[in-house]
Parts: sequence; C-alpha cells; structure tokens
Amino acid sequence: MKIQSIKLKHTYHFNDLMLDFDADNKAVTLILGDQGTGKTAILKNLYQALTWFPARFKDLRTAGVVMLDQDIQHATSQSKIEVQVRFPAEIGRMPESSDAQEKDVHVSTWSLYKTINPQGIGLSKVETAELEQLVGLYQQAIKEDPLQGIPMIAYYPSDRFINEINLLSKNNPGVLQVHAAFEMASIPFTTYARFFEWFREISDIENAQTAQLFQHIINDEQLFDQEDDLDFHSTLLQAHAQLHAPSLRALKSVLNSVFPELTDIYLEYHPKLQLMVNYQGQDILYQQLPNTLKSWVALVGDVVRRLCLLNPLSLYPCLEGEGVLIIDQIDAQLDQNTAEIILERLHEAFPQVQIIASGNQEALLQYAEHYHCIRLENQHAYPFSTQDQYNQYQAIYSSFLQDTLQQHPDEQKLNADSEQALLENKATVSPDELFEQFQKMQPEQQDKLRQMLQSGDDATSHQHLT
Repeated sequence: MKIQSIKLKHTYHFNDLMLDFDADNKAVTLILGDQGTGKTAILKNLYQALTWFPARFKDLRTAGVVMLDQDIQHATSQSKIEVQVRFPAEIGRMPESSDAQEKDVHVSTWSLYKTINPQGIGLSKVETAELEQLVGLYQQAIKEDPLQGIPMIAYYPSDRFINEINLLSKNNPGVLQVHAAFEMASIPFTTYARFFEWFREISDIENAQTAQLFQHIINDEQLFDQEDDLDFHSTLLQAHAQLHAPSLRALKSVLNSVFPELTDIYLEYHPKLQLMVNYQGQDILYQQLPNTLKSWVALVGDVVRRLCLLNPLSLYPCLEGEGVLIIDQIDAQLDQNTAEIILERLHEAFPQVQIIASGNQEALLQYAEHYHCIRLENQHAYPFSTQDQYNQYQAIYSSFLQDTLQQHPDEQKLNADSEQALLENKATVSPDELFEQFQKMQPEQQDKLRQMLQSGDDATSHQHLT
C-alpha cells in the first residue's frame, strides 16, 4: 500500500493544498521548506488520516485519530483531510462504481472532517466506506495467503530522543502482537520504548530456540554412534539454517546496511544485562555511541520491529514488507555527509516501503534524481527537479560569461581558455570547477552572478499543485 495523494482544505494555514506522490516510480518523497512553511502540519495530518487503517483493521468500530479544533484554519468553520492510497493488484479490487465516472479499482479514498458549530463545539465526521472495503480485501488476502503481510504505517515526529533503555521488561506477550506495530493515537514525540522491549523479547526467544536446538543435536545418540561419518560442523550449519529466527538477522543486516560501521547489536547477559554493539570494530556499550547515532539506531530498529511483527512468516521481512514510513525533519542533528546518504540507504534497506520525509538541508538532494521532490513556499507546494535547476544554472552561468567577455575585452585573453573550455563542456563541469571559475571573477562580477542566480531560482517551478 502506498500513498497516492493527500488533500488539506482549510487545515492549519493551508487553504486548499493537494499533494500528489509518485510512489509507483519514486518510492522516496522529500518535502523541503523553511521553518514555518507547514512541513510538520502536512506529515502530522497525513499520519492521523492513515491511523484509521489499522484502527479499522483491528475492529470496524475502532476510530483512528480525529482532527483537533485548533487544526481548523483561522476564520473558517470546517476542515477536511482526504487521503488516497493505492494497493497491490494481488490484494483484490474495489467494487466498481455505479456512476459514470471511471474509478481506479486499486485505489481507496477516505476523508476526515472537523466542523465548528454555532455554539463553538467541534464535531468530527469521517467517510470511511472505501477504507472498510480495503480492510476487508487485506483480511481476505491474508486468509488465502498466510505469507501476505499487513502494510506498515510508521510516523516519527521531529522530537525524537531516547528517554530510557528498558531491558528489564520481559515475558510481555503484547510486545509481539500485530497491533503493537501500530499507534492509533496522536504522537507529539517518540522515545523508542517499544523497540527496546521488543529487542529483549526476541533476543530471549531466539537465543532459547538456538540453545534448545543445539542441545538436541548434542543429545542425539545416533549422531555419536556414527562418529566416523558425521560432519559435526555441517550439522550445526544445517540446524542453524532450519532455525526460524528472522528478526535478529533482519535487524543486524539492516543496521549494517544503513550504518556500515555498525556490524552487530546484541544483549550481554553476564555479568550484567546490557545492550552492546560492535562499532568500528570494537564492542562497546550502546550508551557510548554518539547521541545522533544512538537515536538513529533506535529509529531504524523500530522500523524493523514493525515489519517483523506485520510479516511474521516472512524470512526477509525488511525486504518484502510494504508500507509507509514518515519522518519529520529527517536531517535534524545530521551532519552533511550523513544527510546526503541517509534517504538512499533507508530505501535500500526497506525497498518496498514508501518513504516520505521533510527537511531543509540542501545536502538531502545528493541523490535527488531518485526522489520525488516538493518545495513548500507561500502556502503552496511546488514540485521540482534538481536536474532542471542544474541545467538552468548552467545556462545562466554560460550567458553571464558571454556577457562578461563582451563587456570586458581586456579580460578576454586572461580567461579565454578556461571559460571557453567551460562553455564547451558544461555538461561535465563539476561544482569544484564552477567554484574555481567563480573565484577568478571580479567582485562586481560575482555580485551580478549572485543576482542572476537568485532571480533564476525565484522564477523556477511556479506552477503549484492544486
């Protein structure tokens, strides 16, 4: 299941905003904008609308998160959120509509309303007929194919921190229930408490399974009766392959994929229960990791937890599990190098998951040709392509160089070779070469180029989404 669009009408400071996601072609959507442009409002309302899916999946009478009175745009009396999702063809198809308008049978739409009556009381209303049909399709698909998983819906607000690493809580069956993978309440912040509880449970369970299996091999008298023919090492390998323990393997594999310097995470039981990691070739306490890395290990681990719970029979839950991952201010506390690669590595670790993230660092655009990029400005959303911007800057720079050579013939001989080479090979010019050319200009030329780039940037993509 992937988000196809969201519409906000009279919500926060958005009068009528429609965001279309290109999830079929680009699994990662990046929303950029300055502080106060509404990035958090969009992601928060998207998550709140999506909570109705797990709520209805649990029980058709269960409600998701309703809109708050303060979410309604000032001086208006009603607000609306409409979300549209696309689901795989193997799940089934929606009943065909009786009206004349053709409708995609693999798309489901539901809406949330909030109205302030004349007495100033907020009244909530939802239209979830298609959502309930979608839930029925997933429930039927799971009955017919036990390997079919449930879509993940995960939202991580900008306030993310580790409050306590609770490893003492154990034997809590609720931690391993399917519905523990969802939140059906508003999330002002997250502390990853469920991840640490889940990690303790699966470590105990899978370690006990391993110990029991190896004990069975050692106690099998037939193996020792045929000592000459026994390859004990191969027997252990075969037994380990038969062990159904995908959760720990998935967690370690994903963490190593996103953070190559982290190769292992495990519980040390003696002499004291503590969480350990192998970081840069050394075994250290989890608490000794850099603060930003600690938080990100918990976030990635929490996504793995959800996918394992929602795909319990899958040997590769992180590679096969689908869903939506929403991260607000993904670049918070990240340095430039990490911000450049974090989205790409998350996509590699969870290839079937749609990732929707917000941020304001330009470093996030390092692999932007693979992303669906949206910029928020003046209460509107503008899709943009980094390649289009690059081509435009190249054209502006080339035009500027031409004008400079004509207006300053005395400098033509000095700059002729380098500038001509730059013009002829502009498709392969690197940022370092551009900066070198920029440094050779006179101060007034640099100011003029800045003005031209600024005017060009202001003129890009002013056709907003409706």
